[in-house]
Parts: sequence; structure tokens; C-alpha cells
Amino acid sequence: MGSMFLVFMVFIVVFTLVAFISTRWASTYVERHIKGRLDAIDSIANDLQVPESWLAPYRLRAARLASSGASESKLRTLSSVARKRCMVNIQELIRFVEARGLSDSESTKRFMLTVLREEAIRWEDEAVWAELVDLTAPAPERPDDEDAPDV
Repeated sequence: MGSMFLVFMVFIVVFTLVAFISTRWASTYVERHIKGRLDAIDSIANDLQVPESWLAPYRLRAARLASSGASESKLRTLSSVARKRCMVNIQELIRFVEARGLSDSESTKRFMLTVLREEAIRWEDEAVWAELVDLTAPAPERPDDEDAPDV
């Protein structure tokens, strides 16, 4: 009887621990996923810039290509690939805002959708994209929210 009680207690402890860890992992994953989308919307809507998190892998590849002496055409091809991926990302953001919104009012949702759609159209132009994104340049410094002045 005592060993059965001990097995039951161990089961309860293990089950509780697994449930706690699973819940923490899932909430962290969802928070990171939503925060990433909101940061991307912020970067596009407020700064009119391509989110750096979208460009970071392409900047690394461009740096490797440049250090190995790749031609300008290879870098243009990489920029074209980055643009296509960013176009897919912005279309996913538009669908996300249309479906969920995550805004406090309908006017905010309309504003976000308008800006996202305008930027998607703007990014389709290769000349604008080349002006907007230079993969060989270092990533721009963005001030942290803590450094921003209180308004």
C-alpha cells in the first residue's frame, strides 16, 4: 500500500512538472511568434523599412559572398531572392492583420492594412528595393524602446 502511494505521488510530481514545462514552452513560443509579427508591422508601418529580422539571413549570405569575391550579379540575385521572400512575408502579415487584427480599433486595423499594402506595392519595384535594401551594408542601428523618450 505504501509503495503504491509513493508511485502515485511520483506520478503526480512528474505530471505536474511536465505540464508546467509544456505550458511555459508553448506560451514562450506563441509570445515570440506574435511579438515577431508585431515588430515587423511596427518596422514597416512606422519606419517604412524592411524588418531587419527578415533581412538578417540574407545579409550574412551577402557578406560570405562578398568575402569570397562574388560578382555583382550574384549579389543582385541574392537581393532578388530576399525581395521575393520579403514579399511573401508581407503578404502573410496582411493576411494575419485581416484575420486577427490585434488592434484596438477598426481604424487602426485599416491603417495597418493600408500601410502594409502600400509597402508591398512599393517593394515590387526593383529600383525602390535596391534603394531600400543594401545587403552588403551593415544592419542599421535601431534604438531600444527603453531609450526612446517618454511622450
